[in-house]
Amino acid sequence: MGRNKQVSDEAVLEAARAVFVEQGFGASTREVARRAGISEAVLYQRHKTKLDLFFAAMIPPPLQLVSEPGDRLHQGVLDDLGSLAVKVMQYFRDAMPVLLQLVTHPSFNLADLADRETRMPLHRLGAEFSACLERHRAEGSITADAGRAQSATLTLLATLHSLALFERMGIHGGSFPDEAVRNIVGLIVAGLAPEKGTQP
Repeated sequence: MGRNKQVSDEAVLEAARAVFVEQGFGASTREVARRAGISEAVLYQRHKTKLDLFFAAMIPPPLQLVSEPGDRLHQGVLDDLGSLAVKVMQYFRDAMPVLLQLVTHPSFNLADLADRETRMPLHRLGAEFSACLERHRAEGSITADAGRAQSATLTLLATLHSLALFERMGIHGGSFPDEAVRNIVGLIVAGLAPEKGTQP
């Protein structure tokens, strides 16, 4: 007998994600099935184990950061990198409830999950920052060899992730303004600025 496709696989994963975000991995598959509108038997036809269901459902949301090329024309490094950082901060805010449940599961391994899941967006975050820095390095507005650019990217990602986590914990009233993110970018850009008296 074929699987019941009246409820899509994506709808099942959305229901599971909501339940696991609310209740953690200890949530019952009966509750997941109830919210998805299917039986537990059908749920286990689609996902052999609860762990399989958990890792299939708990994929961070898709990453949508790319601006139109015209948006970046004549933008200075502070505006360009600052705008990108604000978008990444919003991404971490949206992803944090899922990420917290995902990375705290004892079986979590990012490399294994990335091998199984083509939908994992996190590897693109660093690439977006690196590409932005490379554009401005090529224009001479910053000096950043590969090592410094990688350090700047890591600093930005770690800081924005931490700020989103702090918001989730209620620190700073649960919200950091965009201006705080742009100020952090300003500090990083200042460290990458060409030294006085040097040619770009």
